[in-house]
Amino acid sequence: MGDSTSSMFYAFAAFIVIYLVGAGIYTVVQAVRKLLERKKNGGDR
Repeated sequence: MGDSTSSMFYAFAAFIVIYLVGAGIYTVVQAVRKLLERKKNGGDR
């Protein structure tokens, strides 16, 4: 019984880690895109 609960915990932990990594990558991509857009436009200020 203890084995199944620990495997469930690992599956849950893995899901959280994958979610956080995905969210982090998405945030970085959005930031980079914003910077590239600003460079492409030459900056109004």
